[in-house]
Amino acid sequence: MSKFFILRTEDRKGAKDDYIVCVNPLIKKRMYLGRFAVLVHDHPDIGKKLKVPCRVVIDETLNDSEVRCDQSLRNALGIPFEFSDADKEKFTIDIYPLRLSLFQHLRYFISYILGRRYLFFRVCKADIPDMEKNICRIPSDSFKLLGCEEGDRVICEYPVRDGDFYRLRECKIKCYGASEEMIKKREEMEEENISARYPSAEKLLKVSPDIPRIFLDAHARDELHVEPIDPVRVRRDLFHLFLKQIREFGIILLLSILAVAHIFPIMITWQSLILIFVISVAIAFLLILVNIKAKIK
Repeated sequence: MSKFFILRTEDRKGAKDDYIVCVNPLIKKRMYLGRFAVLVHDHPDIGKKLKVPCRVVIDETLNDSEVRCDQSLRNALGIPFEFSDADKEKFTIDIYPLRLSLFQHLRYFISYILGRRYLFFRVCKADIPDMEKNICRIPSDSFKLLGCEEGDRVICEYPVRDGDFYRLRECKIKCYGASEEMIKKREEMEEENISARYPSAEKLLKVSPDIPRIFLDAHARDELHVEPIDPVRVRRDLFHLFLKQIREFGIILLLSILAVAHIFPIMITWQSLILIFVISVAIAFLLILVNIKAKIK
C-alpha cells in the first residue's frame, strides 16, 4: 500500500454524520475503495499500528499522495494537530477498503435516518470491580453526545484485517459513566511503556488532549480484537433504545387505546378493537421514533 500525507478536512459535505477521509477519484479507484475505508498509521513512537474506520468522500483538489482527514481521526491515530515539514514523512497513513455486511449496511442506513453520532475512545483495561460483568465505562459527559443515557447499550466497532481489505467487528455492551476520580486514579497508575499493565496513551502518543477513554474488560477486548491504546468507534444501540422506549411508552399506548375508544363513538367489536389497537400502536411508534431522533440533536 502507498503512504499518504495527511491534510486537515476543509469541506465535510457528504459526511452524513460520519467521520471522513477525502481522496481524489484516481486514488479511490486504485485502492478499490467503496463508501468506507480504514486508515492505518504505523506509529513510530510505540511500534504499533493504529486503525480507524471512516467514510470516503471525493475531493478533486487533492494530488495522488495526499488525503484529508477529520481531526477526530487524526487524534485517534495518534497524529498531532500540527507538525513540522520535517515530520511530514513520520505521520503518513495507509488506506484500505472496508467491507460491511448487508446487515451492517442496513443498520448504517437506519442509524442515519434516526440520527447518530460517532465518538472515538481510547481502550483502557477495566477496573477489577467491573470485570466479567459485560459493561464498559466512558466519561459521563459522553452520553449526551452519543444520544443515550447511562446504563444504555452501545456498539463498539473496530476494523480487523481480512486479506486485502478490512471487516468491522462489533461488540454490544452496556455502558456506565467513569467518574473523574476513577480516571484520575488510573492516570496516576499509568506508565510511559507500551508493555506496562496500564500504558499511558497521552505520554506515548504525545497527543494532548487525547480522545476520551473507554474501560473494557478482557472479554470485550478479545471480542473486538483490541488492546490498550487502540481506538474504538462507539455509537448508541438503536435497537436497545427502541425496546427501552417501548417499555416507557407502554402507558402511553394504553392511554391512547382508551382515548381512541372514548373519542370515537363506535360499537366495540373485534374489528373495532383491532382498529383501535393498530391506530394506538402507530401513534406510540411515531412518538418513539421522534423521541429517539430528538436525543441526538
